[in-house]
Amino acid sequence: MRDAHWDDLRVFQVVADTGSFAGAAKALGQHETTVARRIRRLERQVSHVLWRGQNGGVTDEGAVLLNHVRTMTDAAQQADAALSPSQGPRGHVRLTVVPWLVEAAILPLWAQWRGEAPDLSLSVLGRHDSLSLMHGQADIALRFARPEAHGDVVIRKLCDVPFVLAGHGPDWVGYVPEMAHLPQAGWGPDSPNLRLSDQSGVTAAVHAGLGQAWLPRCVAGDLAQPGCAPRSRPLWVLTHPRTRKNASVVAIVSGLLPLVVRHLCS
Repeated sequence: MRDAHWDDLRVFQVVADTGSFAGAAKALGQHETTVARRIRRLERQVSHVLWRGQNGGVTDEGAVLLNHVRTMTDAAQQADAALSPSQGPRGHVRLTVVPWLVEAAILPLWAQWRGEAPDLSLSVLGRHDSLSLMHGQADIALRFARPEAHGDVVIRKLCDVPFVLAGHGPDWVGYVPEMAHLPQAGWGPDSPNLRLSDQSGVTAAVHAGLGQAWLPRCVAGDLAQPGCAPRSRPLWVLTHPRTRKNASVVAIVSGLLPLVVRHLCS
């Protein structure tokens, strides 16, 4: 391990964050074969397989190494911030959110807010589970289902997101059986005319005039049916114990997330 290059470790971190050699190559401005070569060199140096491809992901040994690499990266960012006290928060924050929130809230509000922290960069992972947070692959997670307490992860309720009945016509848009655990899947009839696998698809179908469904009010627009009492789902924020006090993470939690709450609940 003592012969491993820091640059190779950073490449490994970017591969894990982006989920593929191709994604890492694009993020790093390198050729995909260069990224692959550096990962294989690192594996020879540590005598372990670290990456099993886009489907297999990071191995158990890779996860152990990745945690140490993230600790080193976070420490370097904190040292950089400490040496630049006159500047705002800087560094990189990894945020994981349920997929429909990426387009509906995170991207437009990041474009609006990023001028408050121009030296901050953001990676957004559209995922339903909190595994990436627990394994140190994310610093902040936004979830609608309240996760179980895990270690020192801090869980806090952000707000209650209102849902409204939206769309027109006799047909209903619902969810495939695999998504029957979603509360909004049970708010409509048992046999909808069209079934989709996620909130983004249901929203798109309603806006395409294919039926009615319960949508977050922020995406329903003028399709919300008047006179129908809204329902709601709680939104939770989770922060990783190792990075939650970093200036960059605090900036996202105290600056960007209040905008998200205002947008979702307006």
